[in-house]
Amino acid sequence: MKINGKEVIGNMPEVVVIPKGNEEFVFKATAILSYDEFDKLCPMPQPPTITKPGGVSYPNYDDKKYEAAVDEWATRKNAWMVLESLKVTDGLEWSTVVAGDPATWPNYMDELKLVFTAAEINCIIDLIFVANGLDQKKIDEATKRFLAGEVKGQDE
Repeated sequence: MKINGKEVIGNMPEVVVIPKGNEEFVFKATAILSYDEFDKLCPMPQPPTITKPGGVSYPNYDDKKYEAAVDEWATRKNAWMVLESLKVTDGLEWSTVVAGDPATWPNYMDELKLVFTAAEINCIIDLIFVANGLDQKKIDEATKRFLAGEVKGQDE
């Protein structure tokens, strides 16, 4: 795809370096362009149906089992996003996370906590949000630069 004749490269990695002692740990993250793989492994839970006398049916979104299933699904989706984004990090291997086993995906946080402080983990998670275009500050700055260029172009 091109915009104004310029090729759009949609998946450039973002990078953060975490210094620890005499070492530096480089984390890279890229945007997730499709959630199809996640959706195949973890379909969205469906609420149970309540049927009223007369045959009228509707979903029961207040069902406790359904609410728990949605919470688990959301936790797994968030973990999958983190793991998928960080796949481009050179040499990153998880000890307790298994790619095809959704129940293990949230283990990434326990592994990070064994090595990194809460602030360092926040830097890694922020990197993932930035890579996935979820950084409002970055969007606002780009918008200001664009608008400044528009005004400058009109002046000329």
